[in-house]
Amino acid sequence: MKKNSLFSIIVVLCGLTAIGMLSGYYIGIKKTNQKPQPSIENVVDKHNAPDDTIINNAEIDEDEDYEAGLIDEERIGPNTILEYKTHFEECNHETVETKALEKHMINMTKNAFEEYIKGSHPKWEVESFSHEKIVVKIHKNHLCQAHYIIGEKNGKIAVFKVGENGEWLVEKIYNDSPISLLKEVDQEKIEKGIVVDSEEELDNILENYIS
Repeated sequence: MKKNSLFSIIVVLCGLTAIGMLSGYYIGIKKTNQKPQPSIENVVDKHNAPDDTIINNAEIDEDEDYEAGLIDEERIGPNTILEYKTHFEECNHETVETKALEKHMINMTKNAFEEYIKGSHPKWEVESFSHEKIVVKIHKNHLCQAHYIIGEKNGKIAVFKVGENGEWLVEKIYNDSPISLLKEVDQEKIEKGIVVDSEEELDNILENYIS
């Protein structure tokens, strides 16, 4: 009888132990399943964050480098003034003409613009270059067009204007005033050409040769 009671107690204890172990295991699994899992969006953001940061930083660096380049090296802008200056060696006068920029000149550096001038206008040279104004210059070995010349045409006293390339262009011929009537020294002056700078000076000199 005692043996049966002892056996029953052992069986009950084993059963309680087994129930306790199973309960503990079940509770542990339940807590694990209830642990919050990171969302897909958070996982994606964490993985992409370093790459995005690198890309953004690279874009910023490129922008800074580009801006620095524009500051360090001046370029032609849409409002840059372009002047063509001509120096005339015989009279030492200069003329200046402002011209509109051609579209392909915009954003050119000094080196690029100089190469363009050498290729398209080899006789011209870049005298100065800045974002505000560019001056291109040429030297010509003749008089400018502001002058008159008293000379000879068909043996008669004549007045000439100076052409674009320094040629003498007949303005007026005094058919009643042959140079043969003048002193030899005056004939030589007129045959060589007397350069005058204004109409007033022209009239004053002509009075000495035309009766």
